[in-house]
Amino acid sequence: MKFSDSDVKRIALGCINERGARNYQEDSFGFSSVAKADIEKTGFTAVVADGMGGLSQGAQVSGYVVSAMLEMQRKRNAAAPAHMYLAQSLRMVNDNVVASGLRGGSTAVVILCTAKGIHWCTAGDSRVYLFRDQTLTVLNEDSDYMNRLIEQVISGDITFDEAGKDAQKDSLAQYIGCREGIHPDVNAKPLMPRNGDKLLLCTDGVYNALNGQELSEALIQPAGAAAEELKSRICAKGYPNQDNFTAIVMEFTK
Repeated sequence: MKFSDSDVKRIALGCINERGARNYQEDSFGFSSVAKADIEKTGFTAVVADGMGGLSQGAQVSGYVVSAMLEMQRKRNAAAPAHMYLAQSLRMVNDNVVASGLRGGSTAVVILCTAKGIHWCTAGDSRVYLFRDQTLTVLNEDSDYMNRLIEQVISGDITFDEAGKDAQKDSLAQYIGCREGIHPDVNAKPLMPRNGDKLLLCTDGVYNALNGQELSEALIQPAGAAAEELKSRICAKGYPNQDNFTAIVMEFTK
């Protein structure tokens, strides 16, 4: 594979998918074949989804999110703008979940690599991080209700105290399965990878367990070792309520 404006030719992957301290696994993940990836046509796709706790059938919904997004991206029309196709696909997945009658929900984070660069598309609080030149940056915005409350605080509509007391402050404003529809967070301008860059796609079970420094220390290593280091560090915490945690580490090299 070859990005048109970059010397990057290879993508290496590392993955973890752990139950944590929960009795069941609601996270799902998947990706297209790196060996068979056709950057010029369909691109390379990776997906992480977190079935929502407290809602029945969360695992079923997260599994559907992954399989449906991979299938849609496999059939992608290369002539269509990648970011628009991603957002349209995720909205369609949401509509299908709602129409199915499943009483479950899921977050979604999707990465699409094309010859023109990398696009991400998200709904919910799963994240995409870029690790470049030893610096870790969150690329997407969490779709949680607290962000909406903060916007209201900034505009002067409510106070910080009112935001802190809001009953919905810890809930998600958008997620797959949302009957009101979703407005995915997607980057219109593609990110062009550089040699040595890494992307971390992960559920909140990862970043709630490890801070930014700990994530960075793990991501210094090659993709496979980095994923295993994330797992080791989370397990070493020994949190009694550790959530399911899932991560895909993507490493870009010449």
